[in-house]
Amino acid sequence: MKASDILKGSCELITTAGSANPASVEITSVEYDSRRAGAGSMFVAVKGFESDGHSYIEAAVKNGCRCVLLSDERLPDFIHLESEGVMFLVSHDSRRALSRVSSVFYGEPSKRLHVTGITGTNGKTSITYLLESIYNSSGHSCGVIGTVNYRWKGKELPAPNTTPESKDIQELLKRMLDDGVTHVVMEVSSHALYLDRVEDVDFDSAVFTNLTQDHLDFHKTFDAYFDAKRRLFELLEKSCKQNRAAIINTDDDYGRRIYKSHNGYTFKMISYGESEGAELLAAPESIDNRITGISYRFVHGPDRRDVKLKLAGRFQVYNSLAALGSALYSGIDIDEVIKGMSELESVPGRLQVVDTGAGFYTVVDYAHTGDALLKLLQSVNEMPHNRVITVFGCGGDRDRTKRPVMGKIAIDNSAFAVVTSDNPRTEDANAIIDDIMKGISGGSYMVEPDREKAIEAAINIAEKGDVVVIAGKGHEDYQIVGKTKHHFDDREMALKYMNGKKN
Repeated sequence: MKASDILKGSCELITTAGSANPASVEITSVEYDSRRAGAGSMFVAVKGFESDGHSYIEAAVKNGCRCVLLSDERLPDFIHLESEGVMFLVSHDSRRALSRVSSVFYGEPSKRLHVTGITGTNGKTSITYLLESIYNSSGHSCGVIGTVNYRWKGKELPAPNTTPESKDIQELLKRMLDDGVTHVVMEVSSHALYLDRVEDVDFDSAVFTNLTQDHLDFHKTFDAYFDAKRRLFELLEKSCKQNRAAIINTDDDYGRRIYKSHNGYTFKMISYGESEGAELLAAPESIDNRITGISYRFVHGPDRRDVKLKLAGRFQVYNSLAALGSALYSGIDIDEVIKGMSELESVPGRLQVVDTGAGFYTVVDYAHTGDALLKLLQSVNEMPHNRVITVFGCGGDRDRTKRPVMGKIAIDNSAFAVVTSDNPRTEDANAIIDDIMKGISGGSYMVEPDREKAIEAAINIAEKGDVVVIAGKGHEDYQIVGKTKHHFDDREMALKYMNGKKN
């Protein structure tokens, strides 16, 4: 693609600088990492939180790159490179420009896909798995961009971020489209919304799950966190798609705030929940929550359907309602929707059951916020059980204010708790535990900073009928200590010590 074509499609954000003719410059890739920039690349210099892409412009040029997009305020620092044949494009906001340029370069793939964006603090991953199961079961081909991985048509890529950088999103969407994918479901994080990563995705539908305390280390205030999440609905509003819909959990206070603003949008807004008045309703008295799965009666106007899932956990009622509503309003028949959900065996690290026949269960869950841990433990306590034994910790270099909150929740909702490490990152693990302990007074617990030993201790304590809950890391198969990732999988550890106890 010629640089002039990219410029034409992004003229509201980008202008040229210097004497080079954009019509004579061929662009074969768009890059924001100078190590991948070379001959034919357009290098987009983006200022990040840990490093500034402008610091790597000369490295990109040294690698052969001859087209650079940068912030207008930094142009004087690099205009001398024009003598080396470098063409400059400038933007007031190079991060926003990266999104637009990438969309144009890859042919605006989201316009030819059915795209669902899911935001909220908890539940996003489960909803993507449920929707994937529905779409694939009903004859569509589904791609997923989310926390566990990025996957489609038998292909799977690791997910360094829940929602990748804008260039990577557009490239993924183009690859999916080329491979015959028709529907894409995407977890949309608050970071991604704040950092314009999905600014040029044309969404067909958007889901709001809930909002609870998380990521305040990044957003600073809860209102700023909510504003970032709400941005998804502004993007849905400006989408070129015709039949747009938003699926909103109106049992959540912040979901109700979004729903009450429906007159400000031109798309359809549909409510879901367990409270009377929700358009997509799970009748509370019908809910049967067991370790082997959950079932309920779904009510939608005059329609009544029995929903039976292999997924355990009360919170999966809400997640399945969100998936059901999104698929239903995309045109899938209700019986096909319910069939597709019922075929899903499990969601990695979301109340994932480990059963070795030892007489008790272990469940592994990603719950790493106060609200997620509370819902997890409340759900397990609803199930037939003897005692609940909880292993948990808190991540380092993240919101410290939630640590004592999670400590209190674990003690209040468990017969016994084991306080341990999560991903300490660059913080001292014992200092993180000290923060957790500020929320604990009374109750039965022990402290074991070594996560493997903590899991071993919990399983050794467990007796017939107990449920051991290992919370915080879920699907992750690593532990981050310092800046190094070490292999560590809670599910593997549970199997190891449960099998040892069984034998």
